[in-house]
Amino acid sequence: MAAGQISQDSFYYAGMFPSYRHYGYPTAKAVHDNNIFFTGLIGLTLQELSPLLPEEDKAVSQRIIQQAKAAYPHFQHSPQRYTFNFWKTNPQIVFPNSPFLNLFKKWHALPDDIDDTAILLLNMQVNDSIALAVKQLMEAHTNTTNYRIRNTFRKYRDIPAYSTWFGKKMPIDFDFCVLTNALYFIHTYALPLSRHDSATIELLGQLIDNRAYISHPAYISPHYARTPVLLYHIARLLGKFPIPSLIKYKDQLIADTRQALNDADNIMDQVILHTTLIWLGAPAQTLALGKKGINEITQNDFIFFMAGFNSLLPNPFKQLGANVSMIRYYYRCPAYNKALILQYLVLRNAAAEG
Repeated sequence: MAAGQISQDSFYYAGMFPSYRHYGYPTAKAVHDNNIFFTGLIGLTLQELSPLLPEEDKAVSQRIIQQAKAAYPHFQHSPQRYTFNFWKTNPQIVFPNSPFLNLFKKWHALPDDIDDTAILLLNMQVNDSIALAVKQLMEAHTNTTNYRIRNTFRKYRDIPAYSTWFGKKMPIDFDFCVLTNALYFIHTYALPLSRHDSATIELLGQLIDNRAYISHPAYISPHYARTPVLLYHIARLLGKFPIPSLIKYKDQLIADTRQALNDADNIMDQVILHTTLIWLGAPAQTLALGKKGINEITQNDFIFFMAGFNSLLPNPFKQLGANVSMIRYYYRCPAYNKALILQYLVLRNAAAEG
């Protein structure tokens, strides 16, 4: 993994890992996309695995993490505000390697988001005062605070849960996986819980109870959109923070994960679903990675994250476009796939050892 980390500033900043954007289909032509999202995930994954690694591997992972952190300021809102953007800021570029779309960056520019912010701050291990200041910003952008969400199921429209975006001009956006990451950040820092945290937990609980992660994954999580990835995120939260009103669904989530594993035909989906079972407390199982090498496995068309033009549209347009591939960008990162395989192997071994 370390060999794939960028060593000096170029299209990517030093410390980043290459990732790719595909338009329309996961197998469409790939273009390089220098977002910080995957680099942050790799750093956070290695940081959390570090206590379980042998000393030599721990040292390598710490070097990777420190080099990754050097790139984070390029994506920060400002030195005074610890929120982060998917793409670089000051000046901002949207859809890197797409000169045509960059002509319209005034309209396409994204505000900072809770997802990247939570991931990077956790990896940076910022102090409690910074974490609290960011939580206060999150609460200033919740549903019903300034605007009301227009593109979720009607019964959820008055729940004052967290929105994906910090920008006040952006429509309110609920995303199942983003909400789990927000709670993961808040619980890691043991920040004071507010009505917005309770509302976010309530919303997740209703979505789980209704099994919307199976019936409507792209609608309730427009930026992740696939059942295996949604199950992975909720299990990651509950594996570390067994929130009572959510952990009560553990048996349901285990059963649904096993069914998703039976249906999975992508080896990387199988990897994250096995990790999901471990986090949920199910017996660790050995996944046969086959005769293919790790490099070949991680270069496949596994999609962890996506961006759909429909995600910010009001209903019924969001729902109509939820599964239309030609209005989506698909993102993949081979280095993060390696981190996911490492995560499964380390957690499996730890579980086997009790």
